[in-house]
Amino acid sequence: MMKIFMYLAISLLLWPTWVKANENTETIITNPANSAQDSRFEYPMLLLQEALERTVDRFGPYKIQQYPTPVSRQRALVKLMNGEITVFDAATRQEWETAALPIRIPLRKGLQGYRLFLIRSEDQKKFNQINTLDDLLRFRMGGGQQWSTTLALKRLNIDVIGGNAYEPLFKMLIQNRFDYFPRGVNEAFREKEEHENIYPNLRVEENLALYMPLPTYFFISPLKPKLAKRIEIGLLSMIEDGTFEKIFSTYHQRDLKKANLSARKILKIQNLNLSNETPLDKAELWYQP
Repeated sequence: MMKIFMYLAISLLLWPTWVKANENTETIITNPANSAQDSRFEYPMLLLQEALERTVDRFGPYKIQQYPTPVSRQRALVKLMNGEITVFDAATRQEWETAALPIRIPLRKGLQGYRLFLIRSEDQKKFNQINTLDDLLRFRMGGGQQWSTTLALKRLNIDVIGGNAYEPLFKMLIQNRFDYFPRGVNEAFREKEEHENIYPNLRVEENLALYMPLPTYFFISPLKPKLAKRIEIGLLSMIEDGTFEKIFSTYHQRDLKKANLSARKILKIQNLNLSNETPLDKAELWYQP
């Protein structure tokens, strides 16, 4: 399995110039990273590449390219609908499930729904006093204005101080514009490491987690139903033979160990943005701490 993972990782380092191509190659255009420090899309691209590789015999060769510039969630949906982007991985919301073609397989097994908090180091003592959701909500929360988590929280009448772009949110936290920045288990420690040279007092809070059901799906352009079928077939094949679980565990094991969710106080909230088609009844698709 490690050989498979290393193969995928090396291929990803070569991407977007890595190509399995001939004259009939299908070009697949995906969402780009938001900055040079942004590693959030490595894992879903590993899954995408493996799903495509497994389906070459049936569907033909492919080439993966990134869209050339970062886009907001609103612009991304427009570009999915007109085919400028053909595959976009994102936390779900009903608007996207209606307008695009969702593959309802949670890519991170819902791990992104376990939110740890980036805070300022000097504030850990304050967070040590939190025991309930009401306690937590006395502090100011920050997040991206168009993010699915922000929209879900606002539907619960929870205030979120929004930022228009990804990188400025870290600066806003350090400058005391808000008190904590909820990040997925898959994001928090990596983002701390990626930004600590710029913001040395950035810290992952030690004792708490906020949980809402939050699947991340591949959303496919409605102009590409054959591509949606192809990726779904590839992912289901990976689940069936255990490759999906092995890639998930290999990629996230460090973050899961650091997060130590079983030792944290987990505060739970609803996600009213989920559709009725969310596969909450399929326990094998979800991470259980």
